[in-house]
Formats: sequence, structure tokens, C-alpha cells
Amino acid sequence: MPSASLRTLPIFRSATQARLLTHLFVIGGDQPLSLTALRERIDAPLSTVQREVEQLERAGLVASERIGNTRLVHANRDSPYFGDLQSLLLKAFGPTTLLTSLLGRIPRVAEAYIYGSWARRYHGEAGPVPRDLDVLVIGDPNPNAVYRAARRAESELNLEVNPIIATHDEWQKPRGLLKRIQVGPLVELELDHQT
Repeated sequence: MPSASLRTLPIFRSATQARLLTHLFVIGGDQPLSLTALRERIDAPLSTVQREVEQLERAGLVASERIGNTRLVHANRDSPYFGDLQSLLLKAFGPTTLLTSLLGRIPRVAEAYIYGSWARRYHGEAGPVPRDLDVLVIGDPNPNAVYRAARRAESELNLEVNPIIATHDEWQKPRGLLKRIQVGPLVELELDHQT
């Protein structure tokens, strides 16, 4: 997760805590993860991850269980704060922030949207945590730059990112897949439009 995105909502004690919560509540889904896996995914020392998990567990935000020598951690869905915290993390540190930052640097990207299952979850529709992220880029950017941005987002989110590129004319007169995307829920990425 880029440090720039952490400045957008400085309410957490540390960047590590925000990354840990984002991974457990937004990116990781319902799959419990070991402390070692969390350390690798959020790029923090194991001792720091252990300390953060202990504090979050005491607060009731995460739960853990031991299987042999391995401690598995997951978001506590029974917490009264789960839904609100998940929504806050999704909007502050999830894919929208990262993709806005990455795609906003690419020349000739006029608009960009997340669509599909992530957009449905973002708008509050119940369902399983998505296993991938569908992104529509509108404009005339260099396709290689878009795909490089998608690969970087994949590595930071630990989630497959599937971009498609459409011209402005194709988006104005949609057919096929673009027509289906247009009528479904969309999350617009707030680009600065200086490209």
C-alpha cells in the first residue's frame, strides 16, 4: 500500500496498523492467515505484526487460533465494528486509492472505473469477498503502461487486477461488455485529469 494513500485518512496509530487492518478486513477475505504470511504481505517485522495483532485482538477487532505452532488470524466478523470498519478501510486504503494513484500518472487516461464484484461490495451489496478486481480505463493510454500499473496493483493488493481499455467513443456508444459494465455498479476513480 503506498504511503500516499495512508495520508488520506490519518486516523490509525501507524501505517503498519492500517496495512494490517486493510489486509484482514478488505483484501484477505475470510481466509485466516498466519502471522508469517501477514508479515510478508504487509512488509513489516514479525514482532510488530505480533504486537499489532495482540492489541487488535484485545479490542475485539480480530480473532486468532493456534494450530500447532502456527497462529492464524482473521477479521472478527462478530465485532459490532466490523461492517463500519471494513467500509472505512475499503474506501480509504483499498483498491480505489491505489488505482487512482497508479492510473492518474498515465498520460491520456481520461476516466477509470472499478466494476463487477468489487464495485458491488463497495456499494454495499452482500456477497463473498471478490477474488479479482475488474478495472475499465477510458481514453487512449499506452496499453503497456496500463498493464504495468495493473501488475503493480496486483503485487500491492495481493489480488488479480484485470484492466480493459476503451476509447471515449466506445464508452459513449457502448456495445457488448461495455454496455453491461455501464448498467452495472461502478466506482469512479477520481483522477486529476491533468494527463
